[in-house]
Amino acid sequence: GTRPAGHVHPGAVAAAKRHGLPLRATRPRRLADVAGDDDLVVTVCDHAHEELGDVGGLHWSIPDPVRVGTPDAFDATVTSLAGRVAGLAPRLAAA
Repeated sequence: GTRPAGHVHPGAVAAAKRHGLPLRATRPRRLADVAGDDDLVVTVCDHAHEELGDVGGLHWSIPDPVRVGTPDAFDATVTSLAGRVAGLAPRLAAA
């Protein structure tokens, strides 16, 4: 991220587990430390999108589940991201 937290939010870890995605060893990292020149950057936070500007990537405006703080909010985020990634993957494979 542009301003990563010190740890992955417990609500995100729990939602990932409910959806079969392991996040146990995952930790937030700065985008500058992990993104390469040829990587597609997808921002999901409006603030990050504004900070980065047009970096040649995509922006998906997804509500921050931390603000609501419920399991349903985190599950909705996982579902939204999964659907968008599923739609993007075939287009990337064809490119």
